[in-house]
Amino acid sequence: MELDELQNMWKHSDKKISENTHLNKEILKKMVVSKTENKILRTKIKTGLNLIIPFVLIVLIVLPNISYRPEPDFYIGLILFGSFYLAFYYWHIRYFTLLEGIDLKKPITKIRSEFKKIEKYKFMMTKLSFVFAPLAIIGIFLLGEIPIFSKDSVLPIFLIALIMSFSVYFTIKYSIFEYFKRINSEIDEIEKLES
Repeated sequence: MELDELQNMWKHSDKKISENTHLNKEILKKMVVSKTENKILRTKIKTGLNLIIPFVLIVLIVLPNISYRPEPDFYIGLILFGSFYLAFYYWHIRYFTLLEGIDLKKPITKIRSEFKKIEKYKFMMTKLSFVFAPLAIIGIFLLGEIPIFSKDSVLPIFLIALIMSFSVYFTIKYSIFEYFKRINSEIDEIEKLES
């Protein structure tokens, strides 16, 4: 009789431990998923601001300080700056729509492939932005009738180039890859908890 009671108590304890372990895994999974969702939400907000701020800066700073002149410099500057601005805006809208498509309730393999796609797109977008930014800056100089090759413009151009170099290094080295590395590690945690 005692042996049967002990066996039943053992089975009951095993069942409770199993239920508690399953419950703990579910709680931990929800915590990791909510942490990842919060990161994605912050990225969406930041991307949304990146869609609004350039438009506001154009309206408040660039347009009031530029006057129309029927000269080739003006048209070249307008084409250089306008094409970069439109491409930049399109890239950010596309990035925002890719972020909107992420659903952490999908299977892990689908989520992982979506993040890889977004990571590649973000890297390509950043790289192209840094490649074409000097042309946009030259466009602004031409629109504002600021001499590019004069004694007065050497220092500002040097400072712009120096800051852009640091920005390229920091953005590519730390900002993009570290962000996606953290999210991928969180996806790994979710995958471990599911198995």
